Amino acid sequence: MSRPFEVVAALILIALVRPGAAHANGAFPESYQIVLPADRPQQIILATNFGLISSDDDGATWTWTCERMATKNASLYGVSGSPLDRLYAASQDVGLAWSDDQTCTWTSAAGSLDTILATDYFSDPTNTMRVYALGKLGADDTSAPRVVASDDGGKTFGAALYTAPTYVAPEGFSLQGVESARSDAKTIYVAAYKFEASVFHPRLERSIDGGQTWTELDLEPTLGRASFRIIAVDPADASTLTVRVIEPLGESLAISHDGGMTFQKKFTVAGQLTSYVRLESGTILAAGALAIDGVGYRSTDGGATFVDWTPVTTDAAGVPDVASDGGAPRPPHMRALAARGGKLYVAAKNFTDDWAIGVSTDEGVHIARLAKYDQVSSIRPCAQEVCYSNCTAQVAAQIWPASVCGTGGAGGAAGMTPPPKKASGCEIGGRGGPAGTALPAAAALAGLAALCVAALRRRR
Repeated sequence: MSRPFEVVAALILIALVRPGAAHANGAFPESYQIVLPADRPQQIILATNFGLISSDDDGATWTWTCERMATKNASLYGVSGSPLDRLYAASQDVGLAWSDDQTCTWTSAAGSLDTILATDYFSDPTNTMRVYALGKLGADDTSAPRVVASDDGGKTFGAALYTAPTYVAPEGFSLQGVESARSDAKTIYVAAYKFEASVFHPRLERSIDGGQTWTELDLEPTLGRASFRIIAVDPADASTLTVRVIEPLGESLAISHDGGMTFQKKFTVAGQLTSYVRLESGTILAAGALAIDGVGYRSTDGGATFVDWTPVTTDAAGVPDVASDGGAPRPPHMRALAARGGKLYVAAKNFTDDWAIGVSTDEGVHIARLAKYDQVSSIRPCAQEVCYSNCTAQVAAQIWPASVCGTGGAGGAAGMTPPPKKASGCEIGGRGGPAGTALPAAAALAGLAALCVAALRRRR
């Protein structure tokens, strides 16, 4: 799976839904990624299945913005390199969108992506203007999946230098991810497979000339008959590639040092891999989810070997948590990992672990709880009007108190007073119309929940 941010590689998987819990349309609240703009050291963004929770003061206070039509059901968020710091969101339903104003507004990518529904993307870490995306032509399942490129930071695809798709899959193949190498931007990898007679046939497409020509590598001899996703290309070695192997009885992390010709599986989880990060020191951390518990792994030798990783969770004062049964600490349910400036950030299961995001200054030996969902204090001011009604849905789901949405006299749910009324439902950009287009009042009232409230995600 590709990662569009500077030092972050996170795996996003199917949520473990808590029995009996309900969130709006049935999806339990869940976290996806931690997004860390490289040149904004105080900003932390936690992507969830009900919008983005952000802090601009290193976690002291938190605000929220809802999904918009251009980000409906988005499950893959990221940010370009600095100084652009463009935010991206990819949805299996509406494709790729971008924001230049810190989530206030979103616009759907144009050009080829007007017809191609993007399912994955990658922002080139060596060139903030170059973004790769993959998908099929709209809802036409008979079209060949393809990789297209943008030279204007993801606003338009298939234009300027790229007048044709960078890569078109052979008949019968599906594409799962795309990523280029930091140390050699002309090296591009595409994860692919052919599903035939109930069997996965994994293939890796590799280009070393910027997408002009491609070599297909058969991965069955080393990965077996399994699907896989790209996790990361080593930042210093374009030939070192880490992938997530999805097998019937679990998932494995595998590494290649020869450009994908051969792979070695490093460890296997009897469940799902959820996250991965390479720290500035070179330490690699990975996490997974078993049927109930979380699990973690650490490598200090560049991925040659991994050992068990069980971080100790503490409060802000550094006092360690105690296991509920009085036994040894167990790993939290780590949903995402990210690193910046010598700090490791970890997203956990808010209701199971009793924290949503934490921070470590010792490479994950200890993780200090930073925030829960209910520590959001308000809607981000620029999104107050478009997110108010959706905010009341989060209150009804007991994610946070009514004060987040604003308080006042009669007329609002739970004593809340709506902001000055305008004919605006969810903001629309790109496919739904120009940014800021207002929905008709009747549609806004009848369809607001369907447009603004996140559904259970199809995750990678």
